[in-house]
Amino acid sequence: MDPAIGELLSLDGRTALVTGGATGIGEAIARTFARAGAQVVIGDIDVEGAQRVADDIGARAVHLDVTDADEAAAVIGSIDESGGLDVLVNNAGTYFHVGSILDQTHESWRKAIDVNLVGVFNCCKPAATSMVASGKQGTIVNIASVDGVLPCMGTGYDSAKAAVIHLSASLAVDLAPHGIRVNCVSPGVIQVPTLEKMRSGEIGPLWPAAPSVSGLMGPIARLRSANVPLGRHGTGDDIARAVLFLATEASSYVTGANLLVDGGWTRV
Repeated sequence: MDPAIGELLSLDGRTALVTGGATGIGEAIARTFARAGAQVVIGDIDVEGAQRVADDIGARAVHLDVTDADEAAAVIGSIDESGGLDVLVNNAGTYFHVGSILDQTHESWRKAIDVNLVGVFNCCKPAATSMVASGKQGTIVNIASVDGVLPCMGTGYDSAKAAVIHLSASLAVDLAPHGIRVNCVSPGVIQVPTLEKMRSGEIGPLWPAAPSVSGLMGPIARLRSANVPLGRHGTGDDIARAVLFLATEASSYVTGANLLVDGGWTRV
């Protein structure tokens, strides 16, 4: 292979912050970025989990609650002190606050919006400010969901993820004069530890035990999930490779895109 092709997917000499990197998709992204040569910073409210991954890949772990704008700014400020941020991946999120509007509380809805949408803005603002100030033509990749395209999980989660897709497009246009690219990845059904723990009964289900009648998470959604055109559910590595593409020179003319990584889930 021509070495120049490999260079397109290289993150050598670049610093990347991955939020929610202690487990699941975020962990896979952190590990893939480290293999691509990045200096990885893993930000998570689960500092112990983040440190476990960091120790394994030679990264740095920091506490980061993305709903705390001051903490997000402080974390990115600390990265500026050691050379500055080149890549931001907004992966932190929660899908525990889901269900029918008939069941969901106002507090639950606000939590879904705060973590899944406001948290993305809280990290994007200081990251963009840092990149512009340093002259870095950095990249931002936001993790949304197919549920932001086709409603499935509930008004809070679905609305937040749809907003992340549009926020990414808006930021792409906003920051284009500075050479900063912003894109979005929308995973489909991905095998992550949380879902495995639900299936085993280690943790409770997402929806209430006796939910109200709802079209969400109903027969159509179950049929779609059971009939993914590619014939399997995805893995964290499937998402991580898509994020790597969008974070590197391989996608140098791509900005404002929402890349569906769902095995065709949204097409059936």
